Amino acid sequence: MLAAGLGLSGLAAGANAQTLNETLEAAYRTSPVLAAERARLRQTSEGVVQARAARLPTLSASAGISDGESWGPGSGSGGSGGDVNYSLSASQSLYSGGSIDASVDQALNRIEASRWNVVSTEQDVILSAIAVHLDVVRDTAIVDIRRNNVDVLAEQLRAARDRFEVGEITRTDVAQAEARVSGAQAQLSAAQATLAASRAGYERVTGLTPLDVEQPEGQPDVPETLAIAADVALESNPLLLSALFNEQASQAGIRLARSALRPDVALSASASESRESDFTGRGRGSVTVGARVSMPIFTGGLNESRVRQAVAAADESRLQVLNVRRSVAEGISNAWNSYLAAEAVIISSREAVRANEIAFEGVRQEAFVGLRTTLDVLNAEQELLNSRLELVRAERDYQVAAYALLQAMGRLTAEQVGLEPYEEANIGENRRFWPNFPLTGGN
Repeated sequence: MLAAGLGLSGLAAGANAQTLNETLEAAYRTSPVLAAERARLRQTSEGVVQARAARLPTLSASAGISDGESWGPGSGSGGSGGDVNYSLSASQSLYSGGSIDASVDQALNRIEASRWNVVSTEQDVILSAIAVHLDVVRDTAIVDIRRNNVDVLAEQLRAARDRFEVGEITRTDVAQAEARVSGAQAQLSAAQATLAASRAGYERVTGLTPLDVEQPEGQPDVPETLAIAADVALESNPLLLSALFNEQASQAGIRLARSALRPDVALSASASESRESDFTGRGRGSVTVGARVSMPIFTGGLNESRVRQAVAAADESRLQVLNVRRSVAEGISNAWNSYLAAEAVIISSREAVRANEIAFEGVRQEAFVGLRTTLDVLNAEQELLNSRLELVRAERDYQVAAYALLQAMGRLTAEQVGLEPYEEANIGENRRFWPNFPLTGGN
């Protein structure tokens, strides 16, 4: 949906220009914050494999050798002997009171919650990349405007001095022009420092040195109404989805705790052999097969306490969902209003630039015929400068507000901005177990 709106496909870039797409790609691929969240997801994804393992049979083997001496009555003449031992054992859970199903269900929901946390972090990184990209664009434009202002004021100062030499204006007019040039030079230095800070922020977020950072074309597509935006947010916001899956994991935790109150049935089998290591070759072995049923009768209230603890944890998760849902509603409202405000500011800023351009040209022409003073010209030029600076800032704020609105909706993911989504290899490997593993049944 956003590729066209973002202007990621058709930017008219210079040879060395850094497009918004390149900025997003670099941030997405190199962000340590996002990489750490992916690592956390990899950790969580192992939970389903570990939970599934409880349903599968276990098999173990052991071997050992022992040697020793014996003496005394009946032991022969100080003979020595040794044994070589082999054993093989297997066990299979037949019924675990539902603990295995609950563990797998809990693990799956935790994976989904973690995956949506990755999406949330992904959106944060993308919005940060957009912001620093536009910060550099804005501050570069401000430096250019400030530098041009210094040049214009310097030219006006030269003209003022020439007019002073022929007696058209007073020394006061020249001093006013000199003061404006000095002030403009100071403002240029401040703007250059701000640009340096923005470039450092760009490098921090993307890992790239900003060269010719390009102004993106167009605007992202945003909903027409707040109601539409809110509906999308309540369905797609990753923080809310993560909270919902955490709630489901907590419900599975209740079932897991209650399973400890039920019996446990397991089948076991073992085979062993012990053979003497001397020349007689005598050996003895055994094979056993059995079933074990265990049922907790009294645990000092431990299992019941764990059930109550799990219920309380589920209540906490449910209330956390309510809290996140309210936060999402507040966030989407704030983002929408910020977007509307930024849109209004950019419209008024464009009108202010147009009006101040006309006013400045009129004051300058009137000054040529003596109807305006040098101070009038300087003031008009300053008003025009301020309106141009305000427009540059408004353009940046308007674009960031639009992307922030999409983030609040959950529509600022890598795929939705035209990036190739990152796929964890081992998560895909673990996922192959999930379809073949029943989530309901006797275990």
